[in-house]
Amino acid sequence: MSPLLRPTLVFNASFSLLSGLLFLVAPGTVGGWLGIESSGWIRLAGLVLVGHAALIAALLPRMQIERVALLNLVAIAPYPLLMVALVGTGVIDRNLGQVLALADGAIIGAVAVVLAIGLRNTGLQKRPVARQPQHA
Repeated sequence: MSPLLRPTLVFNASFSLLSGLLFLVAPGTVGGWLGIESSGWIRLAGLVLVGHAALIAALLPRMQIERVALLNLVAIAPYPLLMVALVGTGVIDRNLGQVLALADGAIIGAVAVVLAIGLRNTGLQKRPVARQPQHA
């Protein structure tokens, strides 16, 4: 087991939980920062983030850590690109919101990179297929 996996997963769960709670408790404030007026979408994002944190917390004691890390990596890998897309398409058009979204995407991108590095040398990596002897 890589020593990087557990602390990275705990960080990801904690960051998701705190962000999700902020989105749920103060959607108007978050919307003001981002320049988005839809509190409904912000609350929905908050529920998804809290659910993500809860899922990591529930799986960590029940599953092999490498499997949790792989599932989490697959789930979060597209997130940084989503943040870039929200900024690039103008959905988030306030300067503060753009900085926050890109910083959030960078943090989650870094989490994904650390998980990928931690998984690189585990038993979940692809193993070469043994060649069968060919008969003439």
